[in-house]
Amino acid sequence: MIALSRRRKRARLLPPIAVALAGALLGVPARSEQGPKLYVDLETPGRFSYSGDPARVTVLFKNEGDAAWTNPGLDIEGGFQVYDGDGKKLEKAKVPPSPRDGQPKFLEPNSYFGKIVDLAAVFPRMSGIGTYRVTWSGPSVPEQTVVTKVIKKFDRSKDYQAVIDTEFGKIVIEFNKDLAPLHVQNFVDLANQNFYNGLLFHRVIKGEVAIGGSPTGDENGSPGYNVPQERNGLKVLPGSVAQVRNHLTGPDESGSIFMIAVAPQPDMDGRVTVFGRVVEGLETVKAIANLATVPGPPRAPSRPIKDVVMRKVEIREKVAGGEKKAAKS
Repeated sequence: MIALSRRRKRARLLPPIAVALAGALLGVPARSEQGPKLYVDLETPGRFSYSGDPARVTVLFKNEGDAAWTNPGLDIEGGFQVYDGDGKKLEKAKVPPSPRDGQPKFLEPNSYFGKIVDLAAVFPRMSGIGTYRVTWSGPSVPEQTVVTKVIKKFDRSKDYQAVIDTEFGKIVIEFNKDLAPLHVQNFVDLANQNFYNGLLFHRVIKGEVAIGGSPTGDENGSPGYNVPQERNGLKVLPGSVAQVRNHLTGPDESGSIFMIAVAPQPDMDGRVTVFGRVVEGLETVKAIANLATVPGPPRAPSRPIKDVVMRKVEIREKVAGGEKKAAKS
């Protein structure tokens, strides 16, 4: 009798365990009474914003629980904190809290609402150039974080130059802004984010071209996007600066990899977008393009045996009379 009683107890316990085990094996989540669960997500509309423009951040609230969430009336702007590149908290402007009438009183499971906030209006110092860490937190909500940058605003009416500093010397580039506007703005914006600083001229074709701008140090890198080709009829001549493709881009061109030619490249005419030209330092490019290379692993084919680092790529304005001034940062 005792043994039978024990077997009966085990029989009563086994079905729930067996069901849970079968559900796990079949990929069916076990049921739980977790109640409402608020999820918060922060997003920025792009990789950066321009100085003087709104610094927009979207904050999204979603109920990922299995019961309705009661909204106490969130102070959305009040939940934000912003820290500069040195970790210092930015001071908030004295602005009245936004009305909460538009917020839903309840959120059913899988329902959500959100708001787009201009943080430059809440934190006036965020209009300055720099990198910022943005956080949002609220009652019983873990802190969420997103990092964004504010860079110098690109002005289509101005003529810019790029100065690439290497140990072999400086290379000064002027841009074909009317014939390749997308590529020019992209290069200037990347340089103003300090994207190129510390990257390599990772490949050379001896006496022909020097190629650089890949964050991975090979032909596979990009800033996370590609640029559509701009067919402008410009030939690849000595001193030409062109955006080039990597094997992942298809018909587009890499978002950051560029080449500088030191000899004519007729086979590339019409195949790449020429967006600039070297006006000073072509001899520096020639010195780089004539470095000895390593043919195979551990270095990439045609990679210089000595790393050629772009120590800094600075954007400056070209003003009337040929004088130059550094772009303010």
